[in-house]
Amino acid sequence: MMEKKEFFEILRNSMLDSKDRYYRNLVFIQDESDILRHVLEVLQLYLDINPDPLIAYAFHPWAKGAKDRLEELRKIVKNSEKLIDIDYSSSERYLGSTFDVAILDLVDNFEPNHIGRLVDLVRGGGLIILYTNDLKNNKIFKNSILREGKVLDVYETRFIRKLTEHEGIFVISNSEYYAKPFKGEVKEKPSPQLPKKPTMPVELHSLCLSSDQNKVLESFIGMRYGSRKVLVITASRGRGKSAVTGLGMAGLIFKHGFRKGRKYKIIVTAPSIASSSQTMEFLKRGLDALGVEYREKRSPMGFINSLEGEGFRVFFEIPEATLEHEGDLLVVDEAAAIGIGYIDSALKTWKKVVLVTTVHGYEGSGKAFLRYLNRLLKQRKTTVYWEEMRKPLRYAEGDPIEKWLYDSLLLDAEPEDVQQEIDKVYFETLDKEELFSDDRKLRQVYGILVTAHYRNNPNDLMIMGDGIHHTIKGLSIEGTNSYIGVVQIANEGGLSDELIHSALMGVTFDGDLIPDRMIKHSRLIEFGKMKGWRIVRIAVMQELQDKGFGSQMLEMIIEDAKRQEIDWVGSSFMGDMRVLNFWIRNGFYPVHVSPKKNEKLGDYPVIVIKPISEIATKAVRVAAYVLKEKLLNTLHDVYFSMDPEIAQIILSGIKVHKEVKINPIYVDKAVAFLQGVSPYESSADGIHLLALKYFWDAKREWSLEPEQEILLIAKILQGRPWRFTSASLNSNRTGVNEMLYQAIAELLYRYYSLNSETKVGISLDKLDDDQID
Repeated sequence: MMEKKEFFEILRNSMLDSKDRYYRNLVFIQDESDILRHVLEVLQLYLDINPDPLIAYAFHPWAKGAKDRLEELRKIVKNSEKLIDIDYSSSERYLGSTFDVAILDLVDNFEPNHIGRLVDLVRGGGLIILYTNDLKNNKIFKNSILREGKVLDVYETRFIRKLTEHEGIFVISNSEYYAKPFKGEVKEKPSPQLPKKPTMPVELHSLCLSSDQNKVLESFIGMRYGSRKVLVITASRGRGKSAVTGLGMAGLIFKHGFRKGRKYKIIVTAPSIASSSQTMEFLKRGLDALGVEYREKRSPMGFINSLEGEGFRVFFEIPEATLEHEGDLLVVDEAAAIGIGYIDSALKTWKKVVLVTTVHGYEGSGKAFLRYLNRLLKQRKTTVYWEEMRKPLRYAEGDPIEKWLYDSLLLDAEPEDVQQEIDKVYFETLDKEELFSDDRKLRQVYGILVTAHYRNNPNDLMIMGDGIHHTIKGLSIEGTNSYIGVVQIANEGGLSDELIHSALMGVTFDGDLIPDRMIKHSRLIEFGKMKGWRIVRIAVMQELQDKGFGSQMLEMIIEDAKRQEIDWVGSSFMGDMRVLNFWIRNGFYPVHVSPKKNEKLGDYPVIVIKPISEIATKAVRVAAYVLKEKLLNTLHDVYFSMDPEIAQIILSGIKVHKEVKINPIYVDKAVAFLQGVSPYESSADGIHLLALKYFWDAKREWSLEPEQEILLIAKILQGRPWRFTSASLNSNRTGVNEMLYQAIAELLYRYYSLNSETKVGISLDKLDDDQID
């Protein structure tokens, strides 16, 4: 603690030093009575050094008093047009923008995702101001974690502690002053480096800001030639990967030339059009530098939707729609956020793909995604180029605020390597206060979750820590503090009659995710009364996966649940083949698949449950039957864009049976297809019924080959085009036709003892009345 005058003198010197050395400073202000005065004093100090900065001000404009605070700050800003107010709910659209100052109003809300997203918008020499009346109480996001009016504050306690541990951070707390100026070293500001013999236009290289960008720009030339190729570009946030991707597209268009009659077509996709905005803006900038004329279309929100000129067209599409298009190049921005399921389908249907993804950032670590991707690419016969961008562009390498941000939000958490043989393991419930006060232990535990589940984000850590209904269990090597597995469990159920009725009427409450979905979709009132455990995350260290530790943890959880008289244990997750197989292999039943894809993650959420009590066992069986009926009846509609391999796993995992009787006329049509006298289109109705009979048959002791089941789902039940079906099976039209023939032959023989030699044709006297009424 120090005097105010000394504090501001140190802060001023740090501001001047940061301007010279291109790093950033951060001021955290917490005051219950006079908060705005402190903010104005700090901002004025910066304005004395940089009188005309570009300022980002983030807040909730609808919250009481929020706009008043903004207006007070506007009064001291020389050019008020350069103070950009950002609604937190739309802050994603500003990714890629750069500011001198970012001011985050945390009076109404403290949400880690916002911190991670907005702090990185500030350039070197700039300032970040976080201000609040009380970080721990009465915040919007935190109130959403309340359970029975209670919530912990272990996350906020650690967050505040981290503010005091790092350099470049200044704290004003209830008129007490703490300063920790940055005394470390930073590397020189990044600069471009033109290749000796560039293959891409020099005009584009001149727009690059680092040697990393120059190098990646050159790698795009490899996407012009050959057949199947994938370019993977990875970087932490602020390295300019989206910008160089846009420039790379401009270079490919220029190199292709502008031929009449054939347009070079590039499709860009991302979790949202906002996520692709920087890529498209730099494509435009690259075309301008090359003197290429184009027509531009923008979305209602102002984002570039398409750029089209003589001989080329580039446009944005949502991920699932790209699978129905053809073109020269598919560019996937923020690929990890879309999901490995989509990437798998895209690599099957597109010959040339550019995958751009964040390794660390507010979405969480992308390292697990890269492992999934590497495993996937090894299965494909394709040439792969990997490019990693390391140097930050907005600030100097070694910036103290980046170091604080990664540590505070655990953006780069990774588990330590296991250095010993594992003889015995110990399964325990972890004390949260102890866990969040022990950095090594927390990085180990959370690192296991992050590296296993690439869709973690900073909000997840706060929910895990502060939610009283969330329990963390760890699997460690006995006698050590070395954790190899982690489970996060949420208590759900035991709902009141009022909440159950609300769910039936369409009201959603994610605090009880599985009961809410089960009540809505299976319409079972009793499910709301049952008590359950939802496994939010379960993870084992990567090098120890597929050795049975995950299944061992599940067994321990089930036994614990039985002792505590819990009715069911379940989980909800994005559809993924390996994950689905894990749950089904451990005796969990698929009971719900969301009728809508998750907009951000691009997959259908799936719920699986293992019933424990007698009433839960009955309810799960009913729910599984309802789900199977829905899938088989609506795969052509509601679930048309579901990966057929995912559908195959789910249908195989639902062990409920229904007899399907087929009119002999339709059986005869299928036989005619085998004989080659009736084309597929003429026999499709009979083949469709055969497929339904097969998937409803849970009593059979035989199965078709998995590829044959996928074919029946993709072509027969979903009605996908032959091109997509062939790509899903890594085959061609001839191979798929042969596979379909073999599948129908097997079904006709198994169910009716018929084959291609069977005499066709049905006599009226052979039909029962109920078959023709």
